[in-house]
Amino acid sequence: MDKQKLKNIINFFGKSLGFLGLIYVFYSLSEEYTWNSFTQQFHTIIYWIPLLIIINIFSIIIGIYAWHIMLIHYAKKKFPYLASYYYFSKTEIAKYLPGNIFHFLGRQALASKIGISQKEMAKTSLLFSFLLLTGTLLSSTFFAFLAQGIPLFILTLMGVSSIITIISLVYLYPSFPMSKKISMNIYLAISVALQGIILGLIVMYQSEHFTISLFFQCVSIYTVSWLIGFVTPGASGGLGIREGTFIAITSYLHISVTSEIIIFSVLLVRLINICVDVGLYLWTYRLEKKMKELEI
Repeated sequence: MDKQKLKNIINFFGKSLGFLGLIYVFYSLSEEYTWNSFTQQFHTIIYWIPLLIIINIFSIIIGIYAWHIMLIHYAKKKFPYLASYYYFSKTEIAKYLPGNIFHFLGRQALASKIGISQKEMAKTSLLFSFLLLTGTLLSSTFFAFLAQGIPLFILTLMGVSSIITIISLVYLYPSFPMSKKISMNIYLAISVALQGIILGLIVMYQSEHFTISLFFQCVSIYTVSWLIGFVTPGASGGLGIREGTFIAITSYLHISVTSEIIIFSVLLVRLINICVDVGLYLWTYRLEKKMKELEI
């Protein structure tokens, strides 16, 4: 099989995963969410939605930039951030398929276009995943120490885990510059922290007695929940895992927020995530002509 046919197959595979991801997302929404109770609370916060969507988009753009830094290092030729955005957004929707790995498979289509072998591209996906895990853990630990009311043994565990991941980061992928590992970690930590901040803002708006410490707790707990959803094998985009983990941890720590607010908040964050992922995916079709001009 010649290279062009292989490229076409990989491109078709990536696009197919994207469409299947869209179908699965809407199917999951119809199965998991009780729309009557959700929409009633949604009307009380509807004016905040544009701000939350902007923060979410900003979060994703920062995460893509971290991925772009990594690709530029391994690529045989330079290419603009727009190309990284195009392939990331085109494939990200596939994470909602059962398996939680299909978005990485879809990105293999970019490899040959920028001079990276399929093997190298697979390695970069593993590196990106590890850096994302590290950045998320560091972000969660940072907000946990800012908050009050989190048990000392949990803070200790998070602190030790953060130190271990930082040490591991030094020795893993030694050919990848440490300065770029650090910059990617910072970008990814900010990217995931913004997801927690969205959750914190939603809780803050609904709670009558809200404190800055409670805000930090929400950000930290949701970031941990995001991480657990990310590393859980077979969890489609962490669907259900992330929400269940957040509810379980807040219940265990006796966070002073009603269960109704907690459940609504995690569902709204998920809905915003899905809508933004779908929106960015659809926007890639507006970039088709530009990508042809770039020959990428």
